[in-house]
Amino acid sequence: MVVLVGPVSPFRGGIADTNNSFVKALIAQGEQVVVFSFSLLYPRALFPGKTQYVSSHSNTDFTVFREINMLNPLSWWKTAKHIKKLHPSVVLFRYWTPWLALCYRVIASTIKSKKIAWVDNALPHEKKVADMALLGTFLEGTDEVLCMSEKVTDELKKQTKKTIHTYFHPINTQLPKPMKKGDALVALGLDGAFEYILFFGLIRPYKGLDLLIKSLPQLKQKRPQTRVLIVGEPYEPLGKYRELASSLKVDDMLLFHDRFVPTNEVSMWFSVCDWVVQPYIAATQSGITPMAIHFNKPTVVTRVGGLAESIHSKTGMVSEANPTALSQVLCNALANTKSFSDKEAFDMLREEKSWYRFCQLFSSTFIKK
Repeated sequence: MVVLVGPVSPFRGGIADTNNSFVKALIAQGEQVVVFSFSLLYPRALFPGKTQYVSSHSNTDFTVFREINMLNPLSWWKTAKHIKKLHPSVVLFRYWTPWLALCYRVIASTIKSKKIAWVDNALPHEKKVADMALLGTFLEGTDEVLCMSEKVTDELKKQTKKTIHTYFHPINTQLPKPMKKGDALVALGLDGAFEYILFFGLIRPYKGLDLLIKSLPQLKQKRPQTRVLIVGEPYEPLGKYRELASSLKVDDMLLFHDRFVPTNEVSMWFSVCDWVVQPYIAATQSGITPMAIHFNKPTVVTRVGGLAESIHSKTGMVSEANPTALSQVLCNALANTKSFSDKEAFDMLREEKSWYRFCQLFSSTFIKK
């Protein structure tokens, strides 16, 4: 039996979505899996978005115990006791924020099974003083480490001597099918005379939206028919970005859809765009690139963190993280969109980055019958 400690539906966002996909893929390969999720993950005062949950409850078709209350340490001990009774062969802790460190360490402290730290972010993008100490506390309670980019591996090597296994970020299996671009244009009420670049996901400082806006004046001169779709819930005020765009006289190029996009609406945005852009100024890995691969959309990323690890010569381009370079790469990308529409190249990446392959690696590494 494998126990996964981490959020699943009805929590929203990439961590919960990928946990759902991981569990289903592992079960499909014949493993018994039980999930321990949260009754309370973030108190409302600490959560920057509008809600932590999907709008409609999505029932899971696997066993979930929603026992962990992050504000109640008694629930941590209760969860540890419950896990011990199940006698799992592996307990996997999904870690992406120092907020979880003490809770996970308490749960792990009394469990004798093999304990794996599945680390998305070794350190948060907006760093705080205690982050490294909390990460170290968590890692001390585990036996081995799993991560999804070389960037995270390099950061973890500074923190632990434990064995680190580096996989890849798989493609979410719960995504809807691509649409025809014409249908997506009609659904979103967009003009087919323009070419569209998509900036998708939560809007946070490290994602470089300001860098993207600063690259637009040069792009506007060369490709005036370009429009940038900024789609996602802001975790910071958007006013500064609107003011920056206005001061650079590129506000007419921006189209904001500033709210969280549920899974059933994702296809419209990816199907309507010509390129996806990730102008991050800091990164580990990203779930946006696998989404673009799912929808056969090429991606421009900046050369930070592990973003370039997922870029194939036929499915994307890499830019230095400055406005001049990004403008040049975007211009080149838009001028050569047809050269990045090789379906076989995307098919190959979908196979390489499938949850089936990820779970095969996981089973052979940690379960070993």
